[in-house]
Amino acid sequence: MEARKAVTVRGRRPWRQALRRESPWFLLFAAGPFIAVMLGADPMRAVLIGLGLYAAWHLWQAVRLFDYLLGGGEVPADRVWGLWREVFSQLQRFRKREHRRRRRQQKVMTRIRKMAEAMPDALVTLSGSGEIGWFNQQARTYFGLYGDPVVGRRLVDLVAHPVLHDYLSSGEFGRGLEIEAPGDPTIVLAVNVARFKKGRERYLLVARDITRQYLLNRTQRDFTLNVSHELKTPLTVLRGYLETLADAEDEQSPRRMPLLRMHDQVSRMQGVILDLFTLSRLEYGSEELERESVEVFAMLEDVLVEMRMLAENSHHVLKLSGDPEVQLRGDASLLRCAFSNLVSNAIQHTPSRTQVEICWSLKGDQAELLVRDNGAGIPSRHLPRLTERFYRVDAGRSRDAGGTGLGLAIVQQILDLHGAQLSIRSEEGRGAEFRCLFPAQMVETLPVEPRVGGLSRS
Repeated sequence: MEARKAVTVRGRRPWRQALRRESPWFLLFAAGPFIAVMLGADPMRAVLIGLGLYAAWHLWQAVRLFDYLLGGGEVPADRVWGLWREVFSQLQRFRKREHRRRRRQQKVMTRIRKMAEAMPDALVTLSGSGEIGWFNQQARTYFGLYGDPVVGRRLVDLVAHPVLHDYLSSGEFGRGLEIEAPGDPTIVLAVNVARFKKGRERYLLVARDITRQYLLNRTQRDFTLNVSHELKTPLTVLRGYLETLADAEDEQSPRRMPLLRMHDQVSRMQGVILDLFTLSRLEYGSEELERESVEVFAMLEDVLVEMRMLAENSHHVLKLSGDPEVQLRGDASLLRCAFSNLVSNAIQHTPSRTQVEICWSLKGDQAELLVRDNGAGIPSRHLPRLTERFYRVDAGRSRDAGGTGLGLAIVQQILDLHGAQLSIRSEEGRGAEFRCLFPAQMVETLPVEPRVGGLSRS
């Protein structure tokens, strides 16, 4: 309350002081006509002359004020009288205050620029049309921004890199981009763009050197792919011989059970190798996406036909519902792989006679796949890590069920490639929900021909 009162008093004080300073001058100009009348002059003419002089005085001060505001000259407050002296005094204070504020801002901007120059990442500010507003030294090195002028020109005109051009032109900056540095092909950059100003759009492009990480990941990928490839053939041979030996034994033979168990373990190893191979190709860009119209509901019907055989012994109840007219534009084989893994995961990791619901629907301008079960649920502490490689909530039970611990990791990678999102909700004792949300640009709503002999919608 006291602070508010102080501000009010301070705001009123200059006006009171200005009126006090103007009063003598007003009386002086008013006294002139009065003296003229006393000397016998015409009263009206004397008043008009006095008002004219007073108006001319203020007009002259207004002209000086206008010139002062335009910066054409300095009018010291001690050479101005009356109301205008207070006006010029306040303006000089404001100008000095603004000058100090600009100097502080300039110092802050200088410090920010120095910090930006010291950063190991490349920074470039872009306008909505892609023109460069500012860049640091690292950006000059990574993107080859040499020569003058650079500021004010479009980045795509200075950097010859088609992939970067397409990325900037798309305007879809939700995901980053990995490219070779245009200024130095031996450097691998992770490029991200963020909008930092609305209205007149401004963007900040950040490029980070990930060469070491990229080489490490490539080594890991090559190792995984090579090992997977080398193990495929011996495991296939071993599985074949074990199957033959087991079939050759009588039902009561003591050797039959060990042979069957070895056969199951070899089959499980083959599944792990196949999933690792698939995941490696997805993670490191070896899998090329094919964009085509996919009848998702029909695909889910086919997946459930396969899953019913898997769930036959466990007596799971599978229900499918949704809208057959909602389609996606994406890679059919990868989407089928993701859907199969989601349904298979629900069957393998829930108790016998559990109900699994699959719902395909349109949510606004996006499409959603929901896989829900009424099993025992998943403790909340496990949810953030479910899509990690080989992560299992119950390792012993997962192995018994035949899971590899890679299914959800594969689902996550496939959805990432399509720009979709995976969300998981679960409570202990209340089952689990897996939701796949596909972006609007993937969604197509087209009439489809009714299928003959397929699964019913529920």
